[in-house]
Amino acid sequence: MRRVFRLTSILVSAPLLAALVSTCRPAAEPVVIGAVGPWHLPFVRLARLGVELAVEEINRTGGIGGRRLEVVFRNDSADAERAASVASDFVADRRIVAVLGNLNSGAMLAAARVFDGKLAAVAPTAASPELSGISRWVFRVITNDSVFGIALGRYASRLGRRAAVLYDNNSFGRGGAQAFHRNYRGTIVSSDPIRSGDTDLGPFAAFYQAGGADLVFVAGVAPSGLAFLRVARRQGFRGAVLGTDSWVSLAGDPDAEGAYIATRFSPLERRPEVMAFVRAFRARFGLDPDGFAAFCYDATRLVARALERGGMNRRAVRDYLASLDEATAFPGVTGAIRFTPGGDPVTRGFTMLRVQGGRLALVDSR
Repeated sequence: MRRVFRLTSILVSAPLLAALVSTCRPAAEPVVIGAVGPWHLPFVRLARLGVELAVEEINRTGGIGGRRLEVVFRNDSADAERAASVASDFVADRRIVAVLGNLNSGAMLAAARVFDGKLAAVAPTAASPELSGISRWVFRVITNDSVFGIALGRYASRLGRRAAVLYDNNSFGRGGAQAFHRNYRGTIVSSDPIRSGDTDLGPFAAFYQAGGADLVFVAGVAPSGLAFLRVARRQGFRGAVLGTDSWVSLAGDPDAEGAYIATRFSPLERRPEVMAFVRAFRARFGLDPDGFAAFCYDATRLVARALERGGMNRRAVRDYLASLDEATAFPGVTGAIRFTPGGDPVTRGFTMLRVQGGRLALVDSR
């Protein structure tokens, strides 16, 4: 009788012991990537939400090989020196196997030299032509300004025959202005640099009006665009004003009424994958996404795919990204993603929007 009791006790306690061991077993370490950008700026708020939505979806469907994906966010203040410092920190942190960023071109140019040979970086929105081929470890999911400028310059020829160009005097602004110059088919009456954040732009508006410009292209981020739009409206400038991606945040401002905005992506597009992304973003955040959100969402999911299929180490991520071809291209919301040897996306679309009634309206998409 004593032996039977002992055997039964063993049989009963074995499952309990297994459960106890399972409970005490440490969870698998998360897979960690970095994300760097000027997260404090209002016009990149949706960019961070794009990353967060992608991470939530990835983890909800099993993470990376059963391990949770985590993101370490760092702010580079859109400053080259700060970007290089953050890049050094990421390289030194062996937990981090890939990086999202940098978001702006000047910061990415500085960081790329630090990442080179050490850590793969996928830049969601850095568009300067100077980044093409800068490192075999740096990729981007947005078309560079030279390629985009071909479509933008040709389309702008429909909006006016005498154009003035006003550009932020940084790599982003200069790249956009140069691309416009090469591809605009009308007459350029003036081309002028400004400092990002300048608000005293009245003399430029007066000069362009006196010179007969019927189109002004502002190669600058939203604050520069709004500053020019305000003085142009006050001075009665009647020509078309054209900006790019970051201007979508200006739609609700009365001074932006009528402005044209050339983008590489718009949530107004009617492709099924875009519509599904917009629904998910609205459901999660109660907001409409913009192009910054979409490119950051795609970059995050692309890096997750590289980790899942390429391997969970730095070299494997880089090699997987470089190996993508037409057959294996990542099906992103912004389009199929694969890269040239210089790290640029192979193809990308062009969308023209206009502010009408305080809202963005789709003018053309191709």
